[in-house]
Amino acid sequence: MTLPGKRRRNNRPFFINQKLISLAVIIFALAVLSTGAYYAYNVAAPVESPQQDLENDKPERPDPLVITWEYAAIGYDPASIGPMPSVQIVSPTWFHITDQEGTISSQFDSEYLAWARERGYDIWALVTNNFDPEITAAFLSNEEVRQNIVEELIGLALEYDLEGLNIDFENFHADYRDLFTEFISEMAERCREENIILSVDVTMLSTSAYWSLGYDRAALAEAADYIILMAYDEHWASSPVAGSVASLPWVESGLRQVLKEVPPEKLILGIPFYTRLWEIDESGEQPAVLNSWSYSMHRAEDIIEDNEAEIEWDGEARQNTASYSKDGLTYKMWLEDTTSISYRLELAHRYELAGIAGWRRGLENEEVWELIDDWLSAVKRDNE
Repeated sequence: MTLPGKRRRNNRPFFINQKLISLAVIIFALAVLSTGAYYAYNVAAPVESPQQDLENDKPERPDPLVITWEYAAIGYDPASIGPMPSVQIVSPTWFHITDQEGTISSQFDSEYLAWARERGYDIWALVTNNFDPEITAAFLSNEEVRQNIVEELIGLALEYDLEGLNIDFENFHADYRDLFTEFISEMAERCREENIILSVDVTMLSTSAYWSLGYDRAALAEAADYIILMAYDEHWASSPVAGSVASLPWVESGLRQVLKEVPPEKLILGIPFYTRLWEIDESGEQPAVLNSWSYSMHRAEDIIEDNEAEIEWDGEARQNTASYSKDGLTYKMWLEDTTSISYRLELAHRYELAGIAGWRRGLENEEVWELIDDWLSAVKRDNE
């Protein structure tokens, strides 16, 4: 190839040919370099899969919330409450709508408020409908009364500097499902304006018009910050058959159903700190439940000791049971203890729930808080 300084100016065809040859050489060289770069980037270098990209972009999971309800109807000195190292939020049962005009009865306790602040707990005060279907039907049906209730609750939350409100409406008919959702939406709007967290308690799914069908769980989850699933009372006080308060398969099955309507990051699993002692007559063809009583973990331990009860494992319920005989009758408990609680904690972690809530403080034993604290520490390490 002739160098540019040696080219003959008057030989135009030769100049064009040389230019074309040079251009071809440059294009070939660029092609070789591009091929090498492509190989180095796409073959030699490791390639992240779309799934890896999703994992890398996945937001960090927040640490689970640990809540306990406080039954304010019982008089006590808050200073007597022992340490609860894992608890972040307490929900005292302070406010109750007591009539069709929306009157709110308050059991607010200034000493409890001061104690909770000293401990560093947030407070989500509980609000009930007095569990009265007629009262609930009346105030939900009256827009003006609903608005008054909303404003009064917001006023109470601001007056006492509460972080949140926990709405616990039970025993109302499914006919008022949409009105309840509307009430929660109205409540949620005002809570957002005042930076107040709103949580709503719901039951497990069932066909009961008064117990379950009144909750539009998907719509409630869209409006509120959190939904708390009351995953207990599988067998209730007047249940015709004896059984667990919350067997593990029943809890998990119900949880999976609710998760179809409520996203896990908004769902808090309610767990029981109590058990039931069943009095059963087994003399007939079928066992007959004569009575039942609700007891704390401490009281259940005393009953076991006093009656030298036999402890057995119920593999189906995934719980320990205690039973004994007296005066020709059988007495049996499906125990809530660290074993049963540990299974619930595992569910909360596996399904990536927002946290847990225990009903209620005072029914548990000290080992429960140690168990929950260990669980919370383990989850935090996993999230790091």
